[in-house]
Amino acid sequence: PAGGAPRGAQATSEQLAAHVGALAHDSMRGRETGTPGARMAADYLTTRLRELGVRPAGDDGTYLARVPLVRESVRIDASARTPAGEVALGRGDLVLLSGLSDVPGSPRPAGEGPIVFGGYQADPGVTRAQEPTSEQLRGAVLVIRYGAPAGVAATSARFDLGQLWSPGSPVSAVLLVAEPGPLQQAWDYLLESSGGSMRLDTGAERPAGGGPPVFLVSPAAAERLVGGPLGRQPRTGLGTLRFRLEDAVERLDAWNVVGVVPGSDPRLAGQYVAVGAHYDHVGITEAVNGDSINNGADDDASGTAAVLAVAERYAALPQAQRPGRSLLLVWHTGEEEGLLGSEWFTDHPTVPRDSVVAQINIDMIGRNHPDSIFVVGSRRASTQLGQAVEAANARQARPLVLDYGFDAPGHPEQIYCRSDHYNYARYGIPVTFFTTGLHEDYHKPSDEADKIDYDKLARVTALVSDIVGDVASAPARPAVDRPVPPLGAPCVQ
Repeated sequence: PAGGAPRGAQATSEQLAAHVGALAHDSMRGRETGTPGARMAADYLTTRLRELGVRPAGDDGTYLARVPLVRESVRIDASARTPAGEVALGRGDLVLLSGLSDVPGSPRPAGEGPIVFGGYQADPGVTRAQEPTSEQLRGAVLVIRYGAPAGVAATSARFDLGQLWSPGSPVSAVLLVAEPGPLQQAWDYLLESSGGSMRLDTGAERPAGGGPPVFLVSPAAAERLVGGPLGRQPRTGLGTLRFRLEDAVERLDAWNVVGVVPGSDPRLAGQYVAVGAHYDHVGITEAVNGDSINNGADDDASGTAAVLAVAERYAALPQAQRPGRSLLLVWHTGEEEGLLGSEWFTDHPTVPRDSVVAQINIDMIGRNHPDSIFVVGSRRASTQLGQAVEAANARQARPLVLDYGFDAPGHPEQIYCRSDHYNYARYGIPVTFFTTGLHEDYHKPSDEADKIDYDKLARVTALVSDIVGDVASAPARPAVDRPVPPLGAPCVQ
């Protein structure tokens, strides 16, 4: 029964600090996916699992499960001839958006065309007479501002972006100005990942669209191209831009780390409660105050240490005192690159997928308010799992405030869709995600081990560990009593 037999000692803040300190050490160089630093982190985990006697559940009797990846990068060579003279466009001026999110890849490796400034994508203040003509758009490099001007209500778009980058588009390229908002966020992401984007190597080439390439252009570079402040009014006669794209493709391997703590009940030991975190981070970026190594102490050495503490707690118990179901411990790789390790693992599981009764995911649990934790997804598939979360919390010596704010439908942060639990949920596996939320050190070299609140980390770890034990000890697996979207449907927050 939940909360029944003793299950061994919970991890102390000192034990967790030791794990976080080791994983967030400069020697691991930020644990970027597919690098020697990430492999060092994987080796740290496998060494500890071997010491604990945890059963390997990776490839070929090891703790490592290979995740095949492809890194793709594009070099952009672009320049413009304008009435004011030549304009060179470098790394800080132009990045390729094609192939990201819902923008299809483009098969066009080069092109040129007259520069046309189209104004805002939606702007009722632009009259039909001011619009660029179809003749002016044919073969043009179209520079446009996303959305509508501040304070202007626009009911319809002047430019349909989907049509602009479709095979039937009349333009030779689209340049979206990366102003504050979603395009600025995309700009920051693309600059951060300028060494190339990763995808799973499924053996098939990623299909390209048939339309023109789509770029993000910095506001300063856009002003150089159009010869002054952007404003709202469309303009032509701005000169000509030419571009060339050079692709580079590199295949590489990364690894999920997978182990099993066998359950005590022969009837239930073939079922698994999965608990996971991502052990990778973003590696080395431009220096801030002389530090270029992103150690990712909170993101996600904190969660990685917590899952290791769960393994230490239950593996130390005699077999007869363990929960009835087995525990499936998975440290995912490639989360920072788009949930790649968890996608590969759930598509190619090392245990039968239908034997996984629930998955608990942990990402960034060591910062912010000392007495609260965000909970996401706990009732999306199974109300019983949500009840188990609250029951375990109520038993804690110092219960946490469970904050469900990030779980609200349509929440702009889209947290439900942004971490590894989602890849389990898409298969109808009940999930719960714990996070203490973003902070000023997110994805910066300043996310250091000495900023972790280790008392809070220990409390969250204890809660997660009890939930895992409760679900693994329950007479029945959590019932899926809520609708599950069909596999392949887009994630909906």
